Amino acid sequence: MKFVLSSALAAVLLAVSSASMAQSNLTTIRFVAAPSDDLVPFWYAQSTGMFKAAGLNVEASSVSTGAVVTQAVIGGAADIGRTSPQVLIAAHIRGIPLVVVAPGAIHRQNAQGNAAIVVAANSPLKSVLDLQGKTVSCTAIGDVGYLGLRALIDAQGGDSSTVKWIEIPIPAAAAALDAGRIDAGLSTEPFMTRDVAGGKVRVLVDMLNGYPGTILQGVYFSTRAFADANADAVGRFARVLREASVYTNAHVAETLPLVVANTGLDADVASKMHRTTMALSLDPAEFQPLIDVAAKYKQIPQRFDARDMFWAPPR
Repeated sequence: MKFVLSSALAAVLLAVSSASMAQSNLTTIRFVAAPSDDLVPFWYAQSTGMFKAAGLNVEASSVSTGAVVTQAVIGGAADIGRTSPQVLIAAHIRGIPLVVVAPGAIHRQNAQGNAAIVVAANSPLKSVLDLQGKTVSCTAIGDVGYLGLRALIDAQGGDSSTVKWIEIPIPAAAAALDAGRIDAGLSTEPFMTRDVAGGKVRVLVDMLNGYPGTILQGVYFSTRAFADANADAVGRFARVLREASVYTNAHVAETLPLVVANTGLDADVASKMHRTTMALSLDPAEFQPLIDVAAKYKQIPQRFDARDMFWAPPR
């Protein structure tokens, strides 16, 4: 009996010691993002312990816009962030060494997307060409929605240079429409469905159809210095996101509670959202149109090869 008890005690002590060692051996990654539906795979991985199973302790924080996300990563307050590609393109052209480490949301031409230009429910605006000469909000001048809308207006024979732009955070777009500060505004899920369900706004057009073909709508990024110095951890982070994306792409209904818990949306409203499809690989061909359109509208001085921004572990 004494031998059995000692063995049992030793097994318990070993398990406790192993658990403590496993916890202490986790690599910490500080992650930052603005609330968005395309964070569902991240939320899923975090809530199910996928990151910890991969040896990562991911500390997440939330901020208001992609620009703030980028500032946090550049300034060293965070290690990895998720933001719009255009923010990173602007940084790259200025020599700031940011690199894409994993794909986020993907937008396919003429598919139902998770972003749109919205107008007041009683607005007289009926088409994208009606936005000429009007005041439209975006999260930042030069962002993915701003450029997509300009390209869409011009492709249909309009003059996008006549649009007056104002920067407003996406959650505040409906209130700005209601107050008459803007004629139209950029919205994304989960706020788009929430505001449409409230009866004060309606969807006018998916501005991302201004880009040719399929584009990466969101990406995960880091500084090149951090990614190179922590290549194994960054690689594990990206692999976990891919595994989580495979699951969440195929289990939309099952991941609804994650959306509700992380956005505060009413469950009924959340169930009506246009859920985001996540890319499962980094394809430069899905990033290049973003660079080309940015160059066309003089947000950057010239185009460059998208592969210059894609990180790969150093050999």
